[in-house]
Amino acid sequence: MKKKVFAALLSATMVMSMMTACGNEPSTPADNSTPQSTEESSVEPSSSEESSAEESTEESIPESSEEEPAGGLAEAEPLPDPLYHFAMDGSDEGILTMIQSEDKGSNTGATYGVVESSTYVDKEGAEQPIVVQYADGPVGKCTYIDGNFGLKLPVEALNTNEYTISFWMNADRLSNYGPTLQIGSDMGMADTDEGVAVKWINVTQTEWGTSNAKIFPVVWDRNSETGVWPWVYAADDSIHGKKEWVLVTLVATGDIYNFADDGLDRVAAKLYLNGELAFDAAEGTYGGLAPDVLTAEDNFECFFGINYWDSVFKGFVDEMYFFDKALTDGQVASLYLEGNPSVESVAEAPAEAGNEAEPVAIDHSAVTTSGTVLGATDCSTGFWSEFSEVVEVPSGESVTANFVNYTDGLANWHNFLVVLQNVPEVHSADANADYKEYGVMRADNFGWGAGYDSIATAECDWNWDTFTTDMDGANVELTITNNGETADVVAKVTCADGKVYNQSYTGIAVDGDLYYCLTVENAFLDIQ
Repeated sequence: MKKKVFAALLSATMVMSMMTACGNEPSTPADNSTPQSTEESSVEPSSSEESSAEESTEESIPESSEEEPAGGLAEAEPLPDPLYHFAMDGSDEGILTMIQSEDKGSNTGATYGVVESSTYVDKEGAEQPIVVQYADGPVGKCTYIDGNFGLKLPVEALNTNEYTISFWMNADRLSNYGPTLQIGSDMGMADTDEGVAVKWINVTQTEWGTSNAKIFPVVWDRNSETGVWPWVYAADDSIHGKKEWVLVTLVATGDIYNFADDGLDRVAAKLYLNGELAFDAAEGTYGGLAPDVLTAEDNFECFFGINYWDSVFKGFVDEMYFFDKALTDGQVASLYLEGNPSVESVAEAPAEAGNEAEPVAIDHSAVTTSGTVLGATDCSTGFWSEFSEVVEVPSGESVTANFVNYTDGLANWHNFLVVLQNVPEVHSADANADYKEYGVMRADNFGWGAGYDSIATAECDWNWDTFTTDMDGANVELTITNNGETADVVAKVTCADGKVYNQSYTGIAVDGDLYYCLTVENAFLDIQ
């Protein structure tokens, strides 16, 4: 295939600052923060550091049957021509700056819209110019993203199951399920939309390690047409590329195999870190890549540092390559040998960067509850397993509930959920054929259900960078209003440190009687 190296001008309003010295957080695979909310949002996805990305159907992760790959750098081999190569050095490469927007547009599965912009709105509500900085990188200059914007690269669908993607990165800040590279089609759409195939790859951080150890990079990917949610990562309980340079190289071999445990097809794949093989998903393993995830579909996009759900990346990126071939060990070694991972990269922090200190977690074992407790106090309660008392909301009236929300903080959706239904007891059509679920609304601004699908608005003013910490020990005043043919769910959330946030779902379609109850996922409530 003919080599394509795109070039075009970054927004003229960007400030380019050449630096000469040197300077880095979607739960088990789940449908969020779609991917995905959500800092540890999320996306973490997204905003959701929840959002995942598409949001909430969890899948367990069995141990890989593969032996640990042998280490060492192979002998360098010549590289083929890439489909795309972005030097990330400030030259004209057609890269656009993107921000998250409250207007999701037609993206029915998103927490945010992602729009081109040369400005962003800071935490005080003031409009600020986007500043793209360039510093010394492993190969010449590199690009710095300050956490207020991401990048859109002019990459088209690769139309093959055999490909290689490679880039250098050095993160100041990572978030669970938050994006570095995210690429695919209809990424912001809901799986339930008729005729829509949600396909993406997200190179992200998770807490899938031993005792919830954080791991980066994890290549989490999906194809909603087949239902597969595989992953590729070095299961070494380590974060590679935070405050250090790492070359991440993903190789899809093109070989399709069927994993007997779930009957789903996967593409065999290899993950290299700094040119050395770190993971090899071959026939018979859980890990791998979703087939046809980079084929030509509607709304194909390629982002770095931003997606539709999670907190924006903060750090450096350099030398992004896309090949329509599976590179050999020696060719991957050549990519690594082009760079210098010891270079120190430095960029100026934005004025609003604030304190990056790690938050102090609440000791749940020391919490004294004063009301009715919903969920295990070690935050081990699984999705759709425990429910509060079901309360009627008469037509034309409002009902208010007050509770304290506690979370394990590992994903944005690990908090309270509100269920609107038409019967006063069960929560399943299997138990009652008359059961109707108008909608389920999550704390991280995501929901589902026939009534929710016709929702007028879903709004919040969460700070997704601190969402999971803010929600731990937060007092929630929840008001459910029955307007007759629609219902509203409004939450006023007062955090343990005094910050106040507001969330509202308005215009949820209802038909007849209305009842609500609460449930949790990896959280517990102290209901007053």
